Amino acid sequence: MKLPTLRALMIGNALECYDFLLYSFFVSILSPFFFPSSEPLTALMTGFGVFAVGFAARPIGAIFFGHWGDRYGRKKALLGTLTLMAFSTIGIGLLPTYEKIGILAPIILVFLRFLQGLSAGGETSGAAIYGLEQTAEERRGFVGALIRSSTSLGAILATLMGVLFTNGFMPEWAWRIPFCLGGLVAFAGLYLRRVLKEQDGRNRVKVPLFEVVQKHPLAFFKTVGIGGFSHVPFYSVAGYMNPTLHTKGLISSFDLMMMNMTVTLACAFLLPFIGHFSDKLGRSQLMGWGAFGQFLLAVPIFLVFTEGSFWEILIAQMGFLMVSALFVAPSNAYLNTLFPPECRYSGVALGTCLGTAIFGGTTPLICSQLAILIGPFIGPSLYIMAMAFVGLMALRQKQQKLALAY
Repeated sequence: MKLPTLRALMIGNALECYDFLLYSFFVSILSPFFFPSSEPLTALMTGFGVFAVGFAARPIGAIFFGHWGDRYGRKKALLGTLTLMAFSTIGIGLLPTYEKIGILAPIILVFLRFLQGLSAGGETSGAAIYGLEQTAEERRGFVGALIRSSTSLGAILATLMGVLFTNGFMPEWAWRIPFCLGGLVAFAGLYLRRVLKEQDGRNRVKVPLFEVVQKHPLAFFKTVGIGGFSHVPFYSVAGYMNPTLHTKGLISSFDLMMMNMTVTLACAFLLPFIGHFSDKLGRSQLMGWGAFGQFLLAVPIFLVFTEGSFWEILIAQMGFLMVSALFVAPSNAYLNTLFPPECRYSGVALGTCLGTAIFGGTTPLICSQLAILIGPFIGPSLYIMAMAFVGLMALRQKQQKLALAY
């Protein structure tokens, strides 16, 4: 694959992740403007509900853009995802508040957040699919991991914006700047994606998703399991451990963001290296080692979390995520082998989105509830171990023999 193509995919992917995550960093600031309430906590919880709308919309976006990408071309779908994200993100940045337009303000905000979710549902898998279809077999692990790492870079950029624009010295309207900036830069990503070329000669089916359900159900369930487990380790650290430390008053808000940014940055740089080795050692084998390693580390990592010092916790988190990267880095290349080209976008996009929604996105909630019911380190440990078992089972299932013409 040529460098301009890889650059266009990675930049677009990073911007997509940046735009989608911005809302999470500004939800406490936006909530009073769009959901006025005499009780601040009520407004905040409503704001979190709008945040969840974006995740709920992702499987719908995967169905829509997956069908579009399989039926009418990958390039058209990838231009569509970035265009939709650009307009919806700028829309949030320019949206008048409840004080200005009344009930229309929260209604439009929910709608724009829904559009962001639609876009995100089709982007990440689509970029990886297009890139890997343009890459030689012996480099697909590396390229797939490189594209995956670009989402981490987008998350880091969104974190930096959150640190900067949530400071007390900023004017109350400053939250609009990162949204407008992200939307405008997304248009630059569209310009870069002009170099993408459609691949001719692929088989086309009328409804690709039906093809997935009827002919490749096992591959689809494997995709759900792998897509879900790929996100569980990161969400257990950034979504459960670190916010819990902050809630208990053990770390400050600044420390919370710095810890999350540190582990995210480490993953971003580590993934391509592991992807490269997966091309040499075998992708499914490396993923199996990663899942088994997380199974073994589940209890120790949560034991350190409940009893360790700040630095011990951070070092343990870094080690845990390094092991998880063995599973995550080769996953894009592995998932691409599960479906033939005519239904690949639909199968991979919907399967990974469902896995993320069912298993990954619920990780903080499940871990917190298990910590209450069973114990502060045994409960969450059991969930990690159970999900590692799901990941291992997805890899152990016999893969269907497909004519995978790239």
